[in-house]
Amino acid sequence: MKKIFLILLFTFLILNKGYAATATGEATEYEITMKKVELCSDATCTTPITVGERDMAADIAAADAGATVGSYASTSGIPSGTYSHIRITISRTIQITGTVVISGSSSCFTDGGTDNVADNLLVTTANSASSTAMYLVNDDKYEVGTGTTDSENITIGYTNPTYATSMSVSGDNAVMIYELTEPYTRLLKAPVIKVAFNTQNAVGCEDTTADVMWIEEPYVSITIQ
Repeated sequence: MKKIFLILLFTFLILNKGYAATATGEATEYEITMKKVELCSDATCTTPITVGERDMAADIAAADAGATVGSYASTSGIPSGTYSHIRITISRTIQITGTVVISGSSSCFTDGGTDNVADNLLVTTANSASSTAMYLVNDDKYEVGTGTTDSENITIGYTNPTYATSMSVSGDNAVMIYELTEPYTRLLKAPVIKVAFNTQNAVGCEDTTADVMWIEEPYVSITIQ
């Protein structure tokens, strides 16, 4: 049975107010929990077709990510039609191991802490990276040094993502809609889905007074043939 090959990468627009001590870095682990995948005929997904709906963890930074995600759902039930977008629902919690080099002698590391919640960025003093449950924080402004919403130093929002056409964060979920590189028309043959991605700049940090980290967006491109 044909399986759908989806590398589900997510688009988070991070807007920072020009701090010199801000940079992005590589996530060597980026494990997401997929919840639902839908195909759509337009950018608003007014009449989506559900491809699969179940919880499944997948580390999209791993070498075998394609094979892992490929077991998510069968494509045999996709009806005939033309599809231009994919809508993906994931958990807001993402397991990340990441390092950000701010300068030649200053780096930030995920530390395994639990302070990154809906209204607080991750604050770390670690000297090496460890696996950390990071959270897609609320659309808000956060304070340098504490990661709280007590000040307006770091602005994080999701209204203008780079790779997705739209993104929303609510409750325990994040929902993204991606435009395919070209529309796909389902006929008799099961689709082949090709994906390009990397997590080289998938975590961010600001270290003016303390190391404050957040989730950044990986690169993603999805083609269905």
